[in-house]
Order: sequence, then structure tokens, then C-alpha cells
Amino acid sequence: MAKTRISIVQYLNSVPLAWGLLEGPLKDDFEPVFSTPAQCAEQLASGAVDVGLIPSIEYQRIKGCRIVPGPAIASLSRVQSVLLLSLLPLFRVQTVAYDPASRSSLALARVIFNEFYGVKPEFRGAEPDPARMLAASDAALIIGDAALRYKAANLLPEVADQKDLVRLGAEPVETFDLMERWKILTGLPFVFAFWAVRPGFDDRTIVDKLVESRELGLTNLETIAERHSETMELDKAFLLSYLRNNVYYHMDSDCVEALGVFYRMAAAAGAGKCSRSIEFL
Repeated sequence: MAKTRISIVQYLNSVPLAWGLLEGPLKDDFEPVFSTPAQCAEQLASGAVDVGLIPSIEYQRIKGCRIVPGPAIASLSRVQSVLLLSLLPLFRVQTVAYDPASRSSLALARVIFNEFYGVKPEFRGAEPDPARMLAASDAALIIGDAALRYKAANLLPEVADQKDLVRLGAEPVETFDLMERWKILTGLPFVFAFWAVRPGFDDRTIVDKLVESRELGLTNLETIAERHSETMELDKAFLLSYLRNNVYYHMDSDCVEALGVFYRMAAAAGAGKCSRSIEFL
């Protein structure tokens, strides 16, 4: 019997969702492909995989795909892994370098600039290196593990520790957690990613399997944090706190409401057409 092809994001925050597929009893049911968020979306859109952990904004761009109910990568307040670094007050920012692997975070940044400040800066794709990004742009959008590494190294703002980043003055770089801004703006959670299926894929048995995979992951957060503390060279306690307190793994009714609000605001901010209603498998 053919295995279900599934595209998984290679970031720490996706590991709990995929734990049962990679380490648990479900690993014989799936054929995993490890990718960036943008690549996951491309693979699902092309039909190269049956299921993908796609950025939430990509649901509006992949015709016919449907959302797997239950699991999600979301946040309720502060997320820590979607950061906007700025050399200027945000209302003065004209250029933003961003990691091309980002899709939902890029759309969220456009929403924040548009809704808070009424501005639409130029966004430029760049390698996720804060020093190089800020050398050529007013602000930098970093996500995922790169953002976690930056956060761990800059828990306290100190210009002496940011000599490679600061070029316009003697103040440390301003760091904005985009989830915090979204929460101020809407009072809602934010959904960064979820499992979605390609058009024509109708095997509903994967819903229970992906929920089971998440539950196995949530019971193994300490193991996940310990393993990744070695590969990422970051403190285990920092990563465990991130997984427990900053990421929310449930697509509840508030998250569904938040998706609808995000799609409307993203369209207003010029992040593409967002007219599709939310449809689950």
C-alpha cells in the first residue's frame, strides 16, 4: 500500500506536530519530505506531496487545497520566532529585507505596517543573516530557528553586542515580535501554518493520524528540546519554554476566526487576493 507523501517544515516549531510520523508508530504510514515553509507550499501546489505543512497565507493561493482540522502552528501572545528587527521607528521604515522561506510571516509584516502605520515599505528577499540584511535595508524579517538564535543571543538589548547590526546610531536594534503586534491589533491568536491536503486527496483517516502525531509530540517536548539544544547549540530550557509557552498547536474556534481576519487584512495590505472561504477536509 502506497505511503502518504507529506511535506514537513524543517523548523523546531514543526517537530511536535510531526513527532508521531517521525518517531512514533505512524512512521510507516507516511513518506516525509523536509522543506522550508515556501517549499512545502510549492510541493503541495504541484501535487508532489499529498499533505503539506503550509504557511497559512498559502491556503489562499493553492486552488482546491483543504485544511486538516485539529493541528496547527499558532501563537496566543508572543511567539519569539517571528521577529522584525529595525534600525528606525517603524513608521519611517522604507525597506524590509525578508527570508524568502517566509510566506505567512511576510504577509503578517505587511499587515502590521499597513494597519498600524498606513505604510507599504518595499520588501526585499535576502538570506536570513541579520547583519547583511540590515546593512542594505531599514528592517529585517527573520523567522523560525534563525529568529530563535537571534532571540537567545539578544535577550537584553545591548548596542555593544550588536556592532555588526547597528549602522545609524548608538542605540541597539529594535526588536518587534509580530505576534505581539497582531494581538494588540486584533485581540486574537495568529495561525502561522497548518496541514493541508492537495486537491483530490480524500483520505480522512489522516485527520486522526495527524492529531495523534501532535499529541505524541506534546508529550515529548522535553525530548524534542533536548535533542535540538544540541543541534541548534541553544539552551534546552530556552527551547522548552518556547515550545510550551510560545507555540500553540490547536486549531480551535478562535484560530479559525483569526484566519478569516488575517485573510481580510492581508488583502487590504496588498498581500494578494484572499477571497477563499475556509474549508476543512
